[in-house]
Amino acid sequence: MNSSHAMRALGCIGLIAAVCIGGASSSAPPRGSTAPALQVADLDGNPFDPSCVSGRPCILIFGELYHKQTREAVAEVEKVLDDPRLAGETILPILIVAQKLSRLELKTQAESLGMAGVILHDPDRRAFADYRVSVMPTVVVVGRDQTVIHSLPGLTPRFADILTDALLVGLGRLSAERFDESLHPGDGNNLSEEQVRANRLTQLARQLARRGLDEMADEKYAEALHLWPHSIEARLGLGRLNLKRGRIAEAESQFRAVLAAAPDLVEANLGVAYVQTLRGGDELAQAERLVRDVLDRDATQPRAHYLLGLICEQRDRTAEAAASFKRAAELLLERQSVEP
Repeated sequence: MNSSHAMRALGCIGLIAAVCIGGASSSAPPRGSTAPALQVADLDGNPFDPSCVSGRPCILIFGELYHKQTREAVAEVEKVLDDPRLAGETILPILIVAQKLSRLELKTQAESLGMAGVILHDPDRRAFADYRVSVMPTVVVVGRDQTVIHSLPGLTPRFADILTDALLVGLGRLSAERFDESLHPGDGNNLSEEQVRANRLTQLARQLARRGLDEMADEKYAEALHLWPHSIEARLGLGRLNLKRGRIAEAESQFRAVLAAAPDLVEANLGVAYVQTLRGGDELAQAERLVRDVLDRDATQPRAHYLLGLICEQRDRTAEAAASFKRAAELLLERQSVEP
């Protein structure tokens, strides 16, 4: 990497923490908060009627009809709804798409999906913004009382189990405490004392980092990982913090540790790719492969397009870099323009 590229890349660390690898501002509405109203229409152009979800849980699936992982998420949701533990419950799955196609085209794609539920059209991305969706697909479980139970960004190895437990919480059949235990399984059925303490320290570290207290956040993340070395959230948080502080090797170590446990996690893949981009040289090709793999799975990731722009710029592919930066800006503006 030449000196001008190095200075520009290092100067982007703060931006990447918020844009390229994601930050707190992109997180979904917190658990227990009132679910934002869906101010969108169905594929016939009729405004969504909120009374159809009154008094019963619903599953919001944010994605696109053409998107492979969205279709897989819909299939997983339908399997979960066949779980005997949910028998007799009227749980409504709602797919929310933002493709700017005609209603006829959307209906044609919807027919091939064969989803048993409601499909809503959000071309202005208002609902996507209200629910702060940055990963496609994102699934949000809303309880009977119209409060957010849990959000699942992307398809994870335990997607079906977590979704089922979140629905049981929404139905009042599982406590929030037991749900937390299922989210962070230990060697047995319950979290160990060390894991509980590690989770609390990770939450504290995240709050400290948001307030700019980086040294204190660093200490709390380290304490959390000392107690529970397998904590993905702590490692991602520490990776973000290390990037922000210019500790490139330490950041890479944390992101790679996460990838060993969750190879498809977008944030960890982009984190490693950004580290490789900062180093430049022969590592740029590796970084580009990682970023393009992310975009193959979700072409609406502004962070990935931005990073691809940095990579193309360093590889002297100016036109491609400009196109990638433009696409990243378009995707970010689409989301920000509909925020209240």
